[in-house]
Amino acid sequence: MNCPHCAATMTKKRAKKTKPGYAIFFCPNCQCLFNERTGTPFNYLEFPTDIVLLAVLWRLRYKLSLRDVAEMFLERGFAFTHEAIRDWEERFAPLIADQLRIKRHGQAGRSWYVDGN
Repeated sequence: MNCPHCAATMTKKRAKKTKPGYAIFFCPNCQCLFNERTGTPFNYLEFPTDIVLLAVLWRLRYKLSLRDVAEMFLERGFAFTHEAIRDWEERFAPLIADQLRIKRHGQAGRSWYVDGN
């Protein structure tokens, strides 16, 4: 993994992991420690990336209230507030929308036909 601070390619993976379980890397060039999330929009999240994205996706897809999503994850063992979900939605909903647009691009043509029956 490249160093997000000095862009060096010779980084070393440490045996220790972060609290959520992400790998820690060391850059011998600039003497910095960083993890897999450093330099991404997911940096400084206290919960795993897949949990955060799933909460945002459920909120957008199923039109659930913020409190409903928080309660559903509380039943699964993840305790966070509805305000956290609101912040995540503000940060990550545009990223999800962009990825869906990229994935969907080119799947439909400019013209389409309807049967006359």
